[in-house]
Amino acid sequence: MADQKQVVYEYLEALLNDSPLLDEDETGQVTDDVQSAADVQEAPEENSVIAGSTEAVTTNTMAVEPEPEPEPEPEPEPEPEPEPEPEPEPEPEPEPEPEPEPEPEPEPEPEPEPEPEPEPEPEPEPEPAPAPAPQPVAAEAPEALPLPPAAAKLGAEVNCILVDMHGLKLAIPFDFVEGSLHLADISMSLDGPEWMIGRFGQEPAWTRIVDTARWLIPERYKPEYSRYSEIVILKGRRWALACDELVQSVRIPTAAINWNRDPNHRAWLMGTYMPERCAILDIEHMLLDFEAACV
Repeated sequence: MADQKQVVYEYLEALLNDSPLLDEDETGQVTDDVQSAADVQEAPEENSVIAGSTEAVTTNTMAVEPEPEPEPEPEPEPEPEPEPEPEPEPEPEPEPEPEPEPEPEPEPEPEPEPEPEPEPEPEPEPEPAPAPAPQPVAAEAPEALPLPPAAAKLGAEVNCILVDMHGLKLAIPFDFVEGSLHLADISMSLDGPEWMIGRFGQEPAWTRIVDTARWLIPERYKPEYSRYSEIVILKGRRWALACDELVQSVRIPTAAINWNRDPNHRAWLMGTYMPERCAILDIEHMLLDFEAACV
Protein backbone atom coordinates (compact mmCIF):
# COMPACT_ATOMS: atom_id res chain seq x y z
CA MET A 1 0.00 0.00 0.00
CA ALA A 2 2.75 2.25 0.93
CA ASP A 3 4.45 1.48 -2.37
CA GLN A 4 1.41 2.56 -4.34
CA LYS A 5 1.24 5.89 -2.51
CA GLN A 6 4.89 6.35 -3.09
CA VAL A 7 4.38 5.76 -6.81
CA VAL A 8 1.52 8.24 -6.95
CA TYR A 9 3.51 10.92 -5.16
CA GLU A 10 6.53 10.48 -7.40
CA TYR A 11 4.37 10.63 -10.44
CA LEU A 12 2.69 13.79 -9.27
CA GLU A 13 6.02 15.43 -8.43
CA ALA A 14 7.41 14.47 -11.81
CA LEU A 15 4.46 16.05 -13.49
CA LEU A 16 4.82 19.17 -11.38
CA ASN A 17 8.55 19.47 -12.11
CA ASP A 18 8.12 19.00 -15.89
CA SER A 19 5.36 21.64 -16.33
CA PRO A 20 4.76 24.24 -13.59
CA LEU A 21 1.62 25.40 -15.22
CA LEU A 22 -0.80 22.68 -16.29
CA ASP A 23 -3.46 23.34 -18.73
CA GLU A 24 -6.81 21.76 -18.68
CA ASP A 25 -5.83 18.73 -20.85
CA GLU A 26 -2.88 17.82 -18.64
CA THR A 27 -4.94 18.35 -15.52
CA GLY A 28 -7.52 15.98 -16.92
CA GLN A 29 -4.82 13.41 -17.65
CA VAL A 30 -3.57 13.68 -14.07
CA THR A 31 -7.05 13.23 -12.83
CA ASP A 32 -7.49 10.11 -14.95
CA ASP A 33 -4.26 8.64 -13.64
CA VAL A 34 -5.30 9.35 -10.11
CA GLN A 35 -8.60 7.73 -10.84
CA SER A 36 -6.86 4.61 -12.19
CA ALA A 37 -4.70 4.43 -9.10
CA ALA A 38 -7.71 4.74 -6.89
CA ASP A 39 -9.41 1.91 -8.66
CA VAL A 40 -6.50 -0.38 -7.81
CA GLN A 41 -7.02 0.29 -4.14
CA GLU A 42 -9.36 -2.17 -2.57
CA ALA A 43 -10.05 -0.64 0.80
CA PRO A 44 -11.70 2.61 1.75
CA GLU A 45 -8.40 3.73 3.06
CA GLU A 46 -7.10 3.77 -0.40
CA ASN A 47 -9.95 5.99 -1.39
CA SER A 48 -9.11 8.30 1.40
CA VAL A 49 -5.47 8.29 0.38
CA ILE A 50 -6.40 8.99 -3.24
CA ALA A 51 -8.70 11.72 -2.10
CA GLY A 52 -5.97 13.21 0.01
CA SER A 53 -3.60 12.92 -2.84
CA THR A 54 -6.09 14.58 -5.17
CA GLU A 55 -6.54 17.42 -2.73
CA ALA A 56 -2.79 17.74 -2.48
CA VAL A 57 -2.46 17.87 -6.27
CA THR A 58 -5.22 20.39 -6.50
CA THR A 59 -3.63 22.46 -3.77
CA ASN A 60 -0.27 22.27 -5.46
CA THR A 61 -1.83 23.16 -8.77
CA MET A 62 -3.60 26.17 -7.26
CA ALA A 63 -0.40 27.16 -5.58
CA VAL A 64 1.35 27.54 -8.94
CA GLU A 65 1.24 31.15 -10.00
CA PRO A 66 -0.51 31.60 -13.28
CA GLU A 67 1.62 32.86 -16.16
CA PRO A 68 0.94 36.58 -16.68
CA GLU A 69 -1.20 37.19 -19.64
CA PRO A 70 0.46 39.27 -22.39
CA GLU A 71 -0.56 42.89 -22.36
CA PRO A 72 -3.11 43.49 -25.02
CA GLU A 73 -1.81 45.49 -27.94
CA PRO A 74 -3.08 49.07 -27.84
CA GLU A 75 -5.92 49.56 -30.13
CA PRO A 76 -5.06 51.94 -32.97
CA GLU A 77 -6.39 55.36 -32.44
CA PRO A 78 -9.34 55.94 -34.65
CA GLU A 79 -8.64 58.26 -37.56
CA PRO A 80 -10.14 61.66 -36.97
CA GLU A 81 -13.33 62.04 -38.75
CA PRO A 82 -13.17 64.70 -41.49
CA GLU A 83 -14.62 67.96 -40.46
CA PRO A 84 -17.97 68.43 -42.05
CA GLU A 85 -18.00 71.01 -44.83
CA PRO A 86 -19.55 74.24 -43.70
CA GLU A 87 -23.02 74.59 -44.90
CA PRO A 88 -23.39 77.43 -47.44
CA GLU A 89 -24.83 80.52 -45.96
CA PRO A 90 -28.35 81.00 -47.08
CA GLU A 91 -28.78 83.75 -49.63
CA PRO A 92 -30.34 86.82 -48.12
CA GLU A 93 -33.89 87.17 -49.00
CA PRO A 94 -34.49 90.13 -51.35
CA GLU A 95 -35.81 93.11 -49.59
CA PRO A 96 -39.37 93.72 -50.43
CA GLU A 97 -39.87 96.63 -52.78
CA PRO A 98 -41.15 99.64 -50.97
CA GLU A 99 -44.71 100.33 -51.60
CA PRO A 100 -45.16 103.41 -53.74
CA GLU A 101 -46.10 106.41 -51.76
CA PRO A 102 -49.56 107.52 -52.44
CA GLU A 103 -49.72 110.51 -54.70
CA PRO A 104 -50.57 113.62 -52.79
CA GLU A 105 -54.01 114.83 -53.36
CA PRO A 106 -54.02 117.89 -55.56
CA GLU A 107 -54.49 121.06 -53.67
CA PRO A 108 -57.72 122.72 -54.42
CA GLU A 109 -57.34 125.56 -56.83
CA PRO A 110 -57.59 128.88 -55.10
CA GLU A 111 -60.68 130.76 -55.82
CA PRO A 112 -60.01 133.62 -58.20
CA GLU A 113 -59.76 136.94 -56.49
CA PRO A 114 -62.38 139.37 -57.48
CA GLU A 115 -61.17 141.81 -60.04
CA PRO A 116 -60.62 145.26 -58.59
CA GLU A 117 -62.91 147.89 -59.79
CA PRO A 118 -61.28 150.01 -62.47
CA GLU A 119 -60.00 153.30 -61.24
CA PRO A 120 -61.48 156.29 -62.91
CA GLU A 121 -59.26 157.56 -65.68
CA PRO A 122 -57.64 160.89 -64.91
CA GLU A 123 -58.64 163.76 -67.03
CA PRO A 124 -56.08 164.38 -69.76
CA GLU A 125 -53.83 167.32 -69.22
CA PRO A 126 -53.83 169.88 -71.97
CA GLU A 127 -50.97 169.26 -74.38
CA PRO A 128 -48.39 172.03 -74.51
CA ALA A 129 -48.13 173.92 -77.70
CA PRO A 130 -45.49 172.36 -79.97
CA ALA A 131 -42.26 174.27 -80.25
CA PRO A 132 -41.52 175.55 -83.69
CA ALA A 133 -39.34 173.13 -85.63
CA PRO A 134 -35.83 174.45 -86.23
CA GLN A 135 -35.21 175.48 -89.74
CA PRO A 136 -32.65 173.16 -91.35
CA VAL A 137 -29.47 174.97 -92.10
CA ALA A 138 -28.38 174.33 -95.60
CA ALA A 139 -25.01 172.66 -95.50
CA GLU A 140 -22.45 174.51 -97.45
CA ALA A 141 -21.39 172.39 -100.37
CA PRO A 142 -17.64 171.95 -100.58
CA GLU A 143 -16.09 173.95 -103.23
CA ALA A 144 -15.68 171.81 -106.33
CA LEU A 145 -12.05 171.48 -107.28
CA PRO A 146 -11.32 172.42 -110.85
CA LEU A 147 -10.79 169.73 -113.44
CA PRO A 148 -7.26 169.11 -114.63
CA PRO A 149 -6.30 171.28 -117.65
CA ALA A 150 -6.14 168.25 -119.93
CA ALA A 151 -9.79 167.37 -119.20
CA ALA A 152 -10.99 170.58 -120.81
CA LYS A 153 -9.35 169.57 -124.08
CA LEU A 154 -11.09 166.19 -124.27
CA GLY A 155 -14.31 165.55 -126.10
CA ALA A 156 -17.14 163.18 -125.20
CA GLU A 157 -14.77 160.22 -125.10
CA VAL A 158 -11.09 159.44 -125.04
CA ASN A 159 -9.49 156.82 -127.31
CA CYS A 160 -6.68 155.16 -125.33
CA ILE A 161 -4.26 152.27 -125.54
CA LEU A 162 -4.12 149.97 -122.48
CA VAL A 163 -0.71 148.75 -121.30
CA ASP A 164 0.31 146.51 -118.39
CA MET A 165 3.16 147.79 -116.23
CA HIS A 166 4.39 146.35 -112.91
CA GLY A 167 0.95 144.93 -112.13
CA LEU A 168 -0.88 148.17 -113.00
CA LYS A 169 -3.07 148.83 -116.00
CA LEU A 170 -2.41 152.23 -117.61
CA ALA A 171 -4.43 154.05 -120.29
CA ILE A 172 -2.41 156.31 -122.62
CA PRO A 173 -4.45 158.68 -124.87
CA PHE A 174 -3.81 158.02 -128.56
CA ASP A 175 -3.36 161.75 -129.24
CA PHE A 176 0.00 161.56 -127.41
CA VAL A 177 1.29 158.28 -128.94
CA GLU A 178 3.58 158.18 -132.04
CA GLY A 179 4.39 154.44 -132.10
CA SER A 180 5.63 151.39 -130.24
CA LEU A 181 8.67 149.09 -130.49
CA HIS A 182 9.89 145.82 -129.01
CA LEU A 183 12.58 146.57 -126.50
CA ALA A 184 14.71 143.67 -127.80
CA ASP A 185 14.74 145.13 -131.33
CA ILE A 186 16.53 148.34 -130.47
CA SER A 187 20.12 149.10 -129.55
CA MET A 188 20.45 151.78 -126.94
CA SER A 189 22.93 153.54 -124.78
CA LEU A 190 22.56 152.86 -121.06
CA ASP A 191 23.56 156.30 -119.83
CA GLY A 192 21.31 158.77 -118.00
CA PRO A 193 19.73 159.12 -114.53
CA GLU A 194 18.43 156.08 -112.60
CA TRP A 195 14.83 156.70 -113.63
CA MET A 196 15.86 156.16 -117.29
CA ILE A 197 16.60 152.76 -118.83
CA GLY A 198 18.65 154.28 -121.68
CA ARG A 199 18.33 156.09 -125.01
CA PHE A 200 18.39 155.20 -128.68
CA GLY A 201 18.57 157.16 -131.97
CA GLN A 202 21.09 159.74 -133.15
CA GLU A 203 22.29 163.01 -131.72
CA PRO A 204 20.51 165.35 -131.33
CA ALA A 205 17.29 163.36 -131.87
CA TRP A 206 17.70 160.98 -128.95
CA THR A 207 14.67 159.08 -127.70
CA ARG A 208 15.00 158.53 -123.95
CA ILE A 209 13.26 155.45 -122.44
CA VAL A 210 11.72 156.06 -118.99
CA ASP A 211 11.63 153.36 -116.29
CA THR A 212 7.87 153.84 -115.93
CA ALA A 213 7.38 152.00 -112.60
CA ARG A 214 10.26 153.87 -110.91
CA TRP A 215 8.84 157.21 -112.07
CA LEU A 216 5.15 156.60 -111.25
CA ILE A 217 5.24 154.45 -108.07
CA PRO A 218 8.72 154.64 -106.55
CA GLU A 219 7.35 153.47 -103.14
CA ARG A 220 6.21 150.15 -104.67
CA TYR A 221 8.94 149.72 -107.23
CA LYS A 222 10.94 146.45 -107.19
CA PRO A 223 13.41 145.85 -110.03
CA GLU A 224 12.89 142.05 -109.90
CA TYR A 225 9.21 142.56 -110.76
CA SER A 226 10.04 144.57 -113.90
CA ARG A 227 9.47 142.60 -117.09
CA TYR A 228 9.73 145.34 -119.68
CA SER A 229 9.35 144.06 -123.26
CA GLU A 230 7.64 146.99 -125.10
CA ILE A 231 8.09 150.75 -125.34
CA VAL A 232 5.45 153.36 -126.29
CA ILE A 233 6.98 156.39 -128.09
CA LEU A 234 5.27 159.60 -126.97
CA LYS A 235 4.45 162.74 -128.96
CA GLY A 236 7.60 164.59 -130.07
CA ARG A 237 9.65 161.33 -129.98
CA ARG A 238 11.92 162.64 -127.24
CA TRP A 239 10.47 160.28 -124.64
CA ALA A 240 9.18 156.70 -124.51
CA LEU A 241 7.51 154.73 -121.72
CA ALA A 242 8.63 151.14 -120.99
CA CYS A 243 5.86 148.61 -120.26
CA ASP A 244 5.43 144.86 -119.87
CA GLU A 245 2.96 144.43 -122.74
CA LEU A 246 0.40 146.20 -124.90
CA VAL A 247 -3.08 144.98 -123.98
CA GLN A 248 -5.69 146.62 -126.20
CA SER A 249 -7.24 149.90 -127.31
CA VAL A 250 -10.36 151.18 -125.56
CA ARG A 251 -12.76 154.13 -125.78
CA ILE A 252 -13.44 155.76 -122.43
CA PRO A 253 -16.45 158.10 -121.98
CA THR A 254 -15.30 161.28 -120.27
CA ALA A 255 -18.49 161.27 -118.15
CA ALA A 256 -17.39 157.94 -116.61
CA ILE A 257 -13.93 159.17 -115.59
CA ASN A 258 -13.20 159.82 -111.92
CA TRP A 259 -11.07 162.93 -112.26
CA ASN A 260 -8.05 163.64 -110.11
CA ARG A 261 -8.83 167.11 -108.76
CA ASP A 262 -5.75 167.39 -106.52
CA PRO A 263 -2.74 168.34 -108.66
CA ASN A 264 -0.41 167.89 -105.66
CA HIS A 265 -1.27 164.19 -105.34
CA ARG A 266 0.07 162.09 -108.22
CA ALA A 267 0.16 164.90 -110.75
CA TRP A 268 0.70 162.33 -113.57
CA LEU A 269 -2.80 160.86 -112.93
CA MET A 270 -5.60 162.41 -114.96
CA GLY A 271 -8.25 160.09 -113.52
CA THR A 272 -9.46 156.48 -113.26
CA TYR A 273 -11.89 154.39 -115.25
CA MET A 274 -13.43 151.68 -113.05
CA PRO A 275 -14.95 149.39 -115.75
CA GLU A 276 -11.41 148.66 -116.96
CA ARG A 277 -9.78 149.31 -113.56
CA CYS A 278 -7.16 151.47 -115.19
CA ALA A 279 -5.39 154.77 -114.50
CA ILE A 280 -5.49 157.41 -117.26
CA LEU A 281 -2.14 159.18 -117.68
CA ASP A 282 -1.80 162.95 -118.12
CA ILE A 283 0.90 162.70 -120.78
CA GLU A 284 1.14 166.47 -121.36
CA HIS A 285 2.02 167.04 -117.71
CA MET A 286 4.46 164.11 -117.67
CA LEU A 287 6.42 165.46 -120.67
CA LEU A 288 6.97 168.74 -118.85
CA ASP A 289 8.23 166.90 -115.77
CA PHE A 290 10.64 164.78 -117.84
CA GLU A 291 12.19 167.89 -119.44
CA ALA A 292 12.47 169.59 -116.05
CA ALA A 293 14.21 166.55 -114.55
CA CYS A 294 16.87 166.50 -117.29
CA VAL A 295 17.97 170.12 -116.80
